[in-house]
Amino acid sequence: MRKLLAVLFMLSVFTSFAFAKIVIPAPQTDQEFIVKLGIQPQSMITVGGDSENTNVGSSLGVEYFKYLGNVIAVGAGATYDLPRNFRDTYAGSVSFMPLYVGIKARTPLHGLSDNYGFATARVGYSAFMPDNDFMRSTSGGLYYSGGVGVSIRYLVIEAIYSIENFSYKSVVDDSSNNGHASTISLYVGFKFE
Repeated sequence: MRKLLAVLFMLSVFTSFAFAKIVIPAPQTDQEFIVKLGIQPQSMITVGGDSENTNVGSSLGVEYFKYLGNVIAVGAGATYDLPRNFRDTYAGSVSFMPLYVGIKARTPLHGLSDNYGFATARVGYSAFMPDNDFMRSTSGGLYYSGGVGVSIRYLVIEAIYSIENFSYKSVVDDSSNNGHASTISLYVGFKFE
C-alpha cells in the first residue's frame, strides 16, 4: 500500500510539473528618455552657518536611463534651475545647473508593466550662477540628490531632495566662502521609450 501511495504521489508531482503553465512577467522597456518640468516650493541657501530662503522656483530637465535588468537602471541627466530671488534679506537671484549620473530602482505596481513606483539617487556637479551684488568669482560643486516617484504609462511624477554645493568670493572683503543650497523639487515629466 505504501508503494502504491508513493507511486501515486510521484505521478501527481510529475504531471503537475509537466502540465504547469510557465508564467513569464511582462517585459518592460529597457531604456527611458524623460523630459520634465518642476516646481521648487522650498529652497534654502546656507553660507557660513547663516541660512536664507529663496522664493518658489522652477526647473527644466532631461534624463536618460538604461535598465540592466527589469528593476535597476543607470543613467545621466541635467536640470536647469531657473533664477530665483532671495525671499527676505538679499537682493538678486541664484540659479543652478546640475549635471549628474544616477541609479533608479523600479517596482511593478500589482503586475501592471506600464505603471511602477521608483526610488532614485544621483550624484554629479552643479554649476552655480548668481546674479547679485555681493558675490564674485563663483564656482559650483558637488551635487547629490535622492527621491521617489511613480510612472504611469508615459507620465512621470517625482519628488526630489537635492544638495548643491558652491563657493564664491565676497565683493566686500574678498574672502572665500563655501555654501550649499538644499532644495525640494516636484517634477512632472513625459517619458519616451
